[in-house]
Amino acid sequence: MKPNETKKLIGHKNEFDELINIIKNNKLPNKILISGEKGIGKSVFSYHLINYLLSKNEKFLYNTELNQINNNNKSFNLIINASHPNFINIKKKLDKKSIEISQIREINNFINKSVYGIQNKIVLIDGVENLSNASGSALLKILEEPRNNVQFILIYDSSKFILDTIKSRCIEFKLNLKDEDIEKIVDTYFENNIFDEINNNFKDMYLKPKDYINLINLFKELNLDLKNNNIDYLIKHIISSKIYKNKNISSKIIKTLIEIYFLKTYKLIRENDIYSLAKYFNKKYSETLKYNLDLESLFIELKLKLIDEK
Repeated sequence: MKPNETKKLIGHKNEFDELINIIKNNKLPNKILISGEKGIGKSVFSYHLINYLLSKNEKFLYNTELNQINNNNKSFNLIINASHPNFINIKKKLDKKSIEISQIREINNFINKSVYGIQNKIVLIDGVENLSNASGSALLKILEEPRNNVQFILIYDSSKFILDTIKSRCIEFKLNLKDEDIEKIVDTYFENNIFDEINNNFKDMYLKPKDYINLINLFKELNLDLKNNNIDYLIKHIISSKIYKNKNISSKIIKTLIEIYFLKTYKLIRENDIYSLAKYFNKKYSETLKYNLDLESLFIELKLKLIDEK
């Protein structure tokens, strides 16, 4: 389920209520930055905020008691179909390294069009850490201009770098996620109590909801037992069965699993060699994907240097 399709917001209750109160008092800054760690639901949070803003004068408005979008709401369905006249979403394209300057120009074109109805226009930039120098400078020029009828919502992975000049133009709202909310999000996503079935080995790694969802989907794809197989078994299975060659499985998910494996190993033995090895493989894996190099040699090296030596 995509963030713009997620009708129930789980977690971030205090932060969302704070923003609703600010909106009710007509004090919402027109440039806000939603920040936090990757995978905690910043995009879902932002789409719920957007639906609250857009549905105020529509039928089937946003339910602030349940933090829930009405499935019949007009703006909700227009956004899902990428056809809302007062909304634009900018994010890095899958085949690109960064948000391109041409995408920022789309914002200018969007802003200069007439507003439909009585709603303000909303610009969502999902992943401002992915701006290039050129696109970042272009966005900065847009943010510096006074635009009372445009609401900018920027989403930011707080572990990454963004231009201070962009950050300083926005009011920042920081998000965190409680442990109990992680379980609720995962169970809600799969519509059953699947979190209890996850091997405790993974729960000890303090993963984010997105990581758990990807992990469960991977176990289903590989037809593996979620309860009785840990990270050690999974990594060995990925290498021995050459799962990394399976085009149906995201390379990013495999990269995350390798990072989890190193983290777990480092927590157990606390050796600097493991930390250095983790940095080495993380860099090499990124370069292998970037330059379309041979993945098999990388995983053979991983097996020889870490797994076979244990």
